[in-house]
Amino acid sequence: MDLKMKVNHLPALTYRFLKSNDSEIDAKDLYIENTNTPEPENVPESVTVKSGMSEDDVRGIFAEVNKKIEAKKANLPGPNGDTAPLNDSQTVRTGMGAEIDNLFKEMNAGVMVVTADEGCKVSEALHIKYSLKNGECALGSQVIHAKKNSEITVIMEYDSEQDAKGFLGIQTRLLAEEGATINLIKVQMLSEGIMHFDDIGSVCDDRASINTINMQLGAGKTWGGNRTTLLGDNSTFDNHTGYLCRNKQSYDMNYVADQMGKKTESNMIFRGVLLDEAVKTFRGTLDFKAGSAGSVGDEQEDTLLLSPDVVNRTIPVILCGEEDVDGRHGASIGQLGDDTLFYMESRGIDEEAAKKLMIRARMESIARMIPDEAIIVRIQQFIRTIL
Repeated sequence: MDLKMKVNHLPALTYRFLKSNDSEIDAKDLYIENTNTPEPENVPESVTVKSGMSEDDVRGIFAEVNKKIEAKKANLPGPNGDTAPLNDSQTVRTGMGAEIDNLFKEMNAGVMVVTADEGCKVSEALHIKYSLKNGECALGSQVIHAKKNSEITVIMEYDSEQDAKGFLGIQTRLLAEEGATINLIKVQMLSEGIMHFDDIGSVCDDRASINTINMQLGAGKTWGGNRTTLLGDNSTFDNHTGYLCRNKQSYDMNYVADQMGKKTESNMIFRGVLLDEAVKTFRGTLDFKAGSAGSVGDEQEDTLLLSPDVVNRTIPVILCGEEDVDGRHGASIGQLGDDTLFYMESRGIDEEAAKKLMIRARMESIARMIPDEAIIVRIQQFIRTIL
């Protein structure tokens, strides 16, 4: 099959000539045979895992919160500034958009549903690992459901054979019920011959929290999206993303925090490095809907450019339909300063070694947040190898 999909729609359109309102996945001659999520490891007793679930099953899981979302949307004045496709066909609005859902429906892909029982706080992480062989094309869909006052941690790791070619598409949807917490960690260390997308959509009810850590280190072309709906009052979303793009790699991402409840809080941090002829596009949106009084949002990007040939696009957006909110965004984009290089060279560290040191420091500042020492070591080894 051939894929041609419009993804990563910017919630508020900007000038068309910038070519940043969305992105396109264009892949030819794919033979997608595997549409199953690998069986997870370290499944705690209070967590249930069901594979091969249908989209109707998923709609049932999100039915209650979707009724609340529709009720709030009905009271919003006009479109509230969001000009992205409405995507009403989606069970959960995701960062990459409805065409990803359409692909999974076309392929009749089953969904793995991971559920944390009510009131159970699981300290041990559940692991899901994709290991692609050369020529393999795969899709995987998961739902992580934390019931009332529960907590669950899920670590997803993607790797492949060295110099492998192929395709990996993942969609993960999260539901944190009242007082629940979901910690989702994704680590991507695929070879450069692989195309990859990773789509996330989340809903937080009252006093619920969703925390995501995302390490994007490999794959030749990568698309990522994360749209979190802070539906309930006092709900929170915390994200830390680290990315390293080299050679002719590209990374296109779209993060949206839909803040609908009162006194919600979102915090999005992005740290990355671009080398050689890499291309990166970042879209980050804080959307304060009417009725989100007392909410706070912050998005910060820090990108290190280590080549004159890289292309960096950064589009931070704040949409505001409520007066009593606090929204902040900032971007620090630049090269290694002369003062930094002089300081390191005065201590016997040449320019090339200084660059490698800075790369590892930035990536490890995110990696060290992962609650699994073995994965941290694998990340360090991967970075050491590619540098």
